Amino acid sequence: MLECILVFFALLIVDLLNAFYIKNIQKNKAMIAASTAVVLFLSASIAVIGYVDNHWLLIPAAAGAFAGTYIGVKINIGVV
Repeated sequence: MLECILVFFALLIVDLLNAFYIKNIQKNKAMIAASTAVVLFLSASIAVIGYVDNHWLLIPAAAGAFAGTYIGVKINIGVV
């Protein structure tokens, strides 16, 4: 159960940060974008390591990806 939660939040963070990363690239903020890229990589790595051994963890990973993208878009348009 803990693995499900970890993978869910790892992908949620990946997709949230991906929106932030793209926004900072568009604004030419290289240091912030580069720093975000490191956290993106580490978060994605945690998720991948989790579901390599247990393919059922792809379900919470997909749910986390959906939630992270949805929240990231809402933040970028100023709704949240």
